[in-house]
Amino acid sequence: MLRKPELLAPAGTWESLVAAVENGADAVYLGGTLFSARQSAGNFDHEEIERAVYFAHVRGVKIYVTVNILLDEQELPQAVKFLHFLQTCGVDAAIVQDLGLAGLARQVIPELPVHASTQMTIHNLPAAHLLKEHGMNRVVLARELPLNEISEIARLSGLEVEVFVHGALCVCYSGQCLMSSLIGGRSGNRGRCAQPCRLKYAMVDTAGRPLADPAQIGQYLLSPRDLNMSGHLPDLVKAGITAIKIEGRMKRPEYVATVVRIYRELLDRAVSGGDFFISPEDARQLAQVFNREFTTGYFYGRPGRELMSWKRPNNRGVRLGRVKGFNRNSRLAEVVLESSLRVGDGIEVWVSDGGRAVGKVSRIMLGGRPVERAPGKAVVELDINGRVFPGDRVFKTHDADLIEQARASFTSPKEVKKIPLAFTVTAKAGEQLRVRVQDPAGFIGEAATASSATQALNRPLTFAYLEKQLDRLGNTPFGLGSLDCRLDGEVMVPVSELNEARREALAQLETRRAAGSRDKAVPEEVFSRRLSQSLARDLAAGGVSGARTVLSVSVGDLPSLRAAVKAGAGEVHFGGEQFRSKPLLSLDDIRAASETCRQSGVRFILSSPRIMREQELEDFCKLLEGVLDSWLDGLLTGNLGLIRKAREITGVPVFADFPLHIFNHAAALFLKEAGVNRLTLSPELTLAQVRRLVPLLPVPAEAIVHGALPLMVSEYCAPGNILGDGEKACAGACHSLTCGLKDRKGVIFPVETDRHCRMHIFNSRDLCVIEDLAALKGTGVSVLRIEAGREGPDYVRDVVKSYHTVLELPASQKEEETARLKDLMLKYSPAGFTKGHYYRGITSTS
Repeated sequence: MLRKPELLAPAGTWESLVAAVENGADAVYLGGTLFSARQSAGNFDHEEIERAVYFAHVRGVKIYVTVNILLDEQELPQAVKFLHFLQTCGVDAAIVQDLGLAGLARQVIPELPVHASTQMTIHNLPAAHLLKEHGMNRVVLARELPLNEISEIARLSGLEVEVFVHGALCVCYSGQCLMSSLIGGRSGNRGRCAQPCRLKYAMVDTAGRPLADPAQIGQYLLSPRDLNMSGHLPDLVKAGITAIKIEGRMKRPEYVATVVRIYRELLDRAVSGGDFFISPEDARQLAQVFNREFTTGYFYGRPGRELMSWKRPNNRGVRLGRVKGFNRNSRLAEVVLESSLRVGDGIEVWVSDGGRAVGKVSRIMLGGRPVERAPGKAVVELDINGRVFPGDRVFKTHDADLIEQARASFTSPKEVKKIPLAFTVTAKAGEQLRVRVQDPAGFIGEAATASSATQALNRPLTFAYLEKQLDRLGNTPFGLGSLDCRLDGEVMVPVSELNEARREALAQLETRRAAGSRDKAVPEEVFSRRLSQSLARDLAAGGVSGARTVLSVSVGDLPSLRAAVKAGAGEVHFGGEQFRSKPLLSLDDIRAASETCRQSGVRFILSSPRIMREQELEDFCKLLEGVLDSWLDGLLTGNLGLIRKAREITGVPVFADFPLHIFNHAAALFLKEAGVNRLTLSPELTLAQVRRLVPLLPVPAEAIVHGALPLMVSEYCAPGNILGDGEKACAGACHSLTCGLKDRKGVIFPVETDRHCRMHIFNSRDLCVIEDLAALKGTGVSVLRIEAGREGPDYVRDVVKSYHTVLELPASQKEEETARLKDLMLKYSPAGFTKGHYYRGITSTS
């Protein structure tokens, strides 16, 4: 029999936890009231987490707690103390995004297993190896990976591998989205995503003119369908995946109950070796409980248009029938049903002239008579709010029967899921009757009656009687699996004492089951000493900064590099994301760029794409192997896999780019230990946070001061799929096209595609803090960067010259000249400028 993956279910509330456990989850992930990426979920306070661990462990289920956000410097100690709390109460693992917290956990609370969140964007084998070297136990891989790459990581990484198999998808690589953050100040990396991907957009050209008809294709151009791998579980089992994960901490408990129940049955079937199938009824229930249409995501390659739900961003329901007409006498709509309907169901009509009519079925008329239920193929009359027309499609969005079935699984006092116990009863006249229970894991509970058994006069204990009494386990997680009666003669005991002995034995078993799966708690004094020592070491490692502030610029082609050098840049980053609007990066270009910089005394840094899957990483490493160390002053990358590979390939300094989210000193230490010599701070930090953080860093820091910041990077290419033929193989519609996405307010977000057909969406307004350079220099930041990877030489020349001028100006001349130069640069950012998060910050998790 194949190894069965763990079925991992979500819980945003206590009811969802019970629903997951009772319907067959092997493990449940949930969040605390702080440090969780789903701050809008109900979540669990400390007392509830302890209760959840006890409840789950008694029932043989693991609990993982999400601590999967970026952490500010001031939050780190509290977050580490939270990890200690989780270890002491027996949590089976913490799911972590922040590299700093992961590093501190290894030093301070190594007894607690740590899982790398999908927010870490792990998508190649070297990155997984790096995490293993830093003490991680499991990696939740990026959702964009195909099955063959997942299988290789599972086989070769030495880590447990977890993947999402059902539920909502992010259109952007998880952990790389700044859209909600930079538009509305609600950061997905801080648990406050406002889901701007579920809003309306139009594909437009640079003048704002539509490139596609929204009425034809839809308006929700960034809204993916829901992932559904229920029909492909044997493939996941064969891939060697450790855990399959259901998304949904924001979903209702009825959703959790339904999806977990069906996946439990299917997963058991998938590992049994027999024929695998998903029944039409199971498929219907998965769709009925919630769907935006379904997709298999990227498991079998790029799905093209099949990934997206352009017509609507929310639950579609299941098709119920069509409107036949309108009865003017009864004022009811006539509907031809394709499946059954009952009073209490929810329906939605997709009205042909636009809009939707939504309502709850309060009465059903069939043949002129009111009925509670109507079968498929019947023609019924319904009250429908709003105007509807013949031919309009009707969908069932709420199935009362399905919801009642789901609720029964987690609201009934009689538990659904039962652990079979082996009972042994020993009785002899003159001695206490003893009850012994043993579970399949070998845990035992024992108890005895208060008084001794006596010789029976007329109704002695029998196997049948004991079986009946001991099987009264309805409100417990246990069931009677077997009974061994060891009765010496005809004896009897009071039924009350027999029942009490049964309860005491079960209580003892329950306690032992709860305690049996948890490690010894780390004492408070041991933890506090470790934390103090770790923070003291970190403090001693900090205080590194450059001698003078350098102006750097990221460019994507040789003409722009030459413009940057001539305009006064002290450092140039060359290469980057390799947008299709730029020439393909070659060894000759790198050599020429290096020579240009060398002649002018400018530092030359080769930069890489942030996303590099296995083959792409291998190709980049081959390119890097052809580059002489003497050509480079550094290698800039936002990819953990390349950081690990670089130390095997080159001796040049490695710089960590902003996609790695350096939010605290511990993250910097993690990267320094991985071989990083400098880092770029997260663009989500405020100026005040930068001021506090930089003196603590063990390596010099860079801050971005100007340019269009990337909001998203996605395997899904909107231009290629909307304007092309929609096939999985890219038709190249986006190769020579400059376009953007216009939101409901008329704001246009520029779009670029790269050499690997990924889509990059940029902020509509350029970051510009030219007026604040003195304040940023005062923080101790060593490098100030202009982001111009998608720009041309004119932009680079004018912007670099402006910043270079302000940096060199005496204080008495700065104010007037800075204002003039800012106005000059406005022609490159017609939507205006933003100061990003330097003064606004992002919403707190507390």
